[in-house]
Amino acid sequence: MPASFPARLAALPLHRRVRLAAIAVLVAGLLAALCVLVAAGTPDDSDGASIRIVGGQAYSEPQDNRSAEMQQLARLGGQASVQTYRFDSWLSSLWHGPRLAATLAVLSAVVAGLCWHIAGLMEEDVEPPPPPTPPSP
Repeated sequence: MPASFPARLAALPLHRRVRLAAIAVLVAGLLAALCVLVAAGTPDDSDGASIRIVGGQAYSEPQDNRSAEMQQLARLGGQASVQTYRFDSWLSSLWHGPRLAATLAVLSAVVAGLCWHIAGLMEEDVEPPPPPTPPSP
């Protein structure tokens, strides 16, 4: 009777199991990215305009109104606060729509690459140092 899959997996050397885990992480990450990409469709905010709600009405605000906000933010908090705001906006944009799919694909590739590299380090045979030679009389 052939051994079951968990028994065959447990019989593999550790570095091969880590490589299989790397492949599984990559495949799962790419499938998740594909699902997110299909579900996200096209980005709604492609023209760079933002939407502002005033009095219950939604208004499309062109990009140059945001530059006035950036000037006011720079006046109140300095250039560091403007850069912090831009970084925060960029970072939060990575978790929505098609950019989330790209983020998932990149993160899964990085994690899989690290697992693969660690498996390669585990595979290397480290030779023990030679025994010390006794001193000559």
